[in-house]
Amino acid sequence: MSASNSVKLRVSALCIKDDHVLFVKHKRFTYTKDFPESYWILPGGVLEHGEPVPEGIRREVKEETGLECRVKQLLFVKELIYPYPPVNEKGVFHHSVSLAFYGEITGGELITGKDPEFDEKDQVILKTDWLPIEQLDRYDIYPPFLPRFIQEGYKTGFKHNMVNYFDSFQ
Repeated sequence: MSASNSVKLRVSALCIKDDHVLFVKHKRFTYTKDFPESYWILPGGVLEHGEPVPEGIRREVKEETGLECRVKQLLFVKELIYPYPPVNEKGVFHHSVSLAFYGEITGGELITGKDPEFDEKDQVILKTDWLPIEQLDRYDIYPPFLPRFIQEGYKTGFKHNMVNYFDSFQ
């Protein structure tokens, strides 16, 4: 991800099948030691200008995983300002807001996709996989609240989930 002076709107899908969650292993996007070299994230990306949210989610899931999904309810909002607090005199910083929706896989074949924004040699997607819900704490997952959020929500099918907001500190 490149830093800029605008806020990026990201969309992603939390897809569950047979007690597993769909994740994408991603190279870190920062050049600091605050993040591991790679980590698992929900499939998703930046919404294109004029693109409705459900279409953006379907496009991102297809590009990154080869799978098709139906977009369901909004699960959480996550804001990231990095570094935090922003230090303007040291240059630009990253600011994004992510909307994560529950997704239902409806077709396709699982692949490790490619990010069309990057050349072949600069790809940031390392792998896609279904990770077991009960073992999510064994993986480097970003954002950090996600393993517990998924495990707790899965018990109720996310039916009683109120939309949560998570800031840069969580």
